[in-house]
Amino acid sequence: MNATPLHQLVYTSAYRAGRVHSELQALRAILSVSRRNNLAAGVTGFLIFDRDSFVQVLEGPRETLEATMARIEQDDRHRDVTVIGIRPIETRAFQAWTMGGCHRTPQQQPIFAAHGILDRIDRSKVSFETVVSLARDLSAQASPQG
Repeated sequence: MNATPLHQLVYTSAYRAGRVHSELQALRAILSVSRRNNLAAGVTGFLIFDRDSFVQVLEGPRETLEATMARIEQDDRHRDVTVIGIRPIETRAFQAWTMGGCHRTPQQQPIFAAHGILDRIDRSKVSFETVVSLARDLSAQASPQG
């Protein structure tokens, strides 16, 4: 029996403030809901929050990723949601994460700089590969969860 093919999807969005009192609180709320939804759906990934922008890698079956994106597009914390790309993958890069995430801090600046991001993430110019490699490097510093 063949397993459902896996895909990796990368998107960006702008943060729409509201509902919460801080950016960190917004990230925690998104991660909490995402972990619950993604565990049930078989989605893994990593979310990066950079003051006013999100970039995220999602992994799972294509149909599941499309359903996840439909939820994200309806989430009032996101605006200007743009899918950068989707590609088939053999294995998950973020298998330890139903949804990992980080809020950019000054201590992470060398990691962002190594990926050519010196200031804020320019969502109109960031590439699929940059987001995936940045997420891998940031996730390596964090503690995996289920």
